[in-house]
Amino acid sequence: VPPGKPLAHVPSSATIGSRAVLRCSEGQGSPPPTFRWYKDGSVLPPDPKSSPTFRNSSYSLDPRTGELIFEPVGGWDTGDYHCEASNNVGSPQKSDVFRMEA
Repeated sequence: VPPGKPLAHVPSSATIGSRAVLRCSEGQGSPPPTFRWYKDGSVLPPDPKSSPTFRNSSYSLDPRTGELIFEPVGGWDTGDYHCEASNNVGSPQKSDVFRMEA
């Protein structure tokens, strides 16, 4: 079963130096989908240190649960976030875009 449109849970504001948890959920896909997160239209790599774009960010990303955890939040983490669910059946589905202000 292809995934439906995922729901992104993004805090509208996050305190710099604290922890912020963003969640992506989708209930229809079978097999259960994996999740990717995007910031300002760019995909977030699993390891921020591997990317010049995200090397200032400190986060962990679990593609199976859809959790994106910033620890700690930095000023550069402000942006527009959305997630995408895919499970090799049908086409990947994107969530709405939400802004998080650090």
